[in-house]
Amino acid sequence: MLPQRKAAGRSPLWRNRVSTVVSLLTWANLAGVLGLFVLLCVVSERWWFSAALTYLPRAPYAVPSLVCLAASIWLRPGILWANAVSLLLVVGPIMGLTRFSAPASEARTPAGLRVVSCNIQNGYSSLPRLMFEIERLDPDVLALQETQRCGEELRELLADWQAVHVGEFWIGARGPVRFVAECWSDDFDRRTAILCEVQTAAGSELIASVHLNTVRHGLSDLRWHAPVSGSGVPEFEEHQRRRAHEAAATRAWLDEQAASRPILIAGDFNTPTTSSLFVPHWSGLASAFEEAGAGYGYTAPCNTHRLWPTNMPWVRIDHILCSGGWSVRACGIGRTDGSDHRLIWADLRPAPRD
Repeated sequence: MLPQRKAAGRSPLWRNRVSTVVSLLTWANLAGVLGLFVLLCVVSERWWFSAALTYLPRAPYAVPSLVCLAASIWLRPGILWANAVSLLLVVGPIMGLTRFSAPASEARTPAGLRVVSCNIQNGYSSLPRLMFEIERLDPDVLALQETQRCGEELRELLADWQAVHVGEFWIGARGPVRFVAECWSDDFDRRTAILCEVQTAAGSELIASVHLNTVRHGLSDLRWHAPVSGSGVPEFEEHQRRRAHEAAATRAWLDEQAASRPILIAGDFNTPTTSSLFVPHWSGLASAFEEAGAGYGYTAPCNTHRLWPTNMPWVRIDHILCSGGWSVRACGIGRTDGSDHRLIWADLRPAPRD
């Protein structure tokens, strides 16, 4: 007996099975991405688990969507849209995309004030490389954090600047700089900010340099089995509570010091602007990168050395914030790993003042 020929148009059994798997994986991935969106963008740091996720790399979340997208093009075109939605959610709000456009030009804005801020990690990485980048940007005001162990180097490298150096904070300018006050936090027994009055071409301006406590110390208390055992969770939650109180106290101090005057606040806030730990305490101030930046603007960490490529930061925790007395013209992120943080720069212009 001659073998029967396959019916025309009938797919092989293996193709049907693989197509079913692709369909199941697509819907599972979409559900996972939606859950991740809720955890990172809605729950945020209100829960210890999503708080920990906030500070992990987010680019790997796009891999399942890319694989499912490619497979659906070949096997299940009808569910292509589901994988496209998953991918857009990851590369958009989950990864923190500000806007999709060309990076801001580093050319100086006429009649503007250029501010550069960076946590320089006490010069442990490559202070000369970082200074070369700062010189290229040619700022009017420079706000640095973690400078307590490299004060002598800064004096040599920035000899033509006028500056105030208090603890880990360094604020310098081309014109006169006057120290105003410092903020001390009892939550971690540390200085969180200094405020200076800087003489610029636009007049006398209030500039603050800020460095708030990191989540890293709290994460070190968590154990891999914390979702089941709860090990380290109470310690982490207490650390988060103190971080929130430190941020609130620092903002209240800055508001009191500035009174009704415009103010620029630059530094390492150790939290992204979308975090529930950031929004309540820094609302009412404009984020320069969100006003005029492009892309993701990741600033840290640059020198991981393990499990992740060097100089590929994954979270934006360094910010330049301004009150209503300023308008942001341009903002960008540095390129080098001269520190564990990339610098952030912004061109601002004073708004009309009475």
